[in-house]
Amino acid sequence: MTRNQTHRLVLTLLALSFLPSCATLGSRTGIGLIYTNHFEGSMVTGNQAGRKRGRACSENFLGLVTQGDATISAAMKDGAIFQVSSVDHHYKSILGMYGKLCTIVTGN
Repeated sequence: MTRNQTHRLVLTLLALSFLPSCATLGSRTGIGLIYTNHFEGSMVTGNQAGRKRGRACSENFLGLVTQGDATISAAMKDGAIFQVSSVDHHYKSILGMYGKLCTIVTGN
């Protein structure tokens, strides 16, 4: 292997090492470099526990394209909720190339 080929290989490996962080999500417990799939509680109100559940998600592809609406208001609309009891988040990431965040709202 020539010196030029070695430099290219090192630069390619260095560039690829940054890919796993392209589509990662901000979780309080951290992310799995290979795979993440967990729920976190975010907020509980003083309102009575509700029977309705709404979900709103956004996705990230390679850190290049992000789409969706993971807001609390979108989740409330999805579940026809007018009074929020709790808000949770579901994080999913695969190899840092695909990430998904869902906001889950319960209430009445």
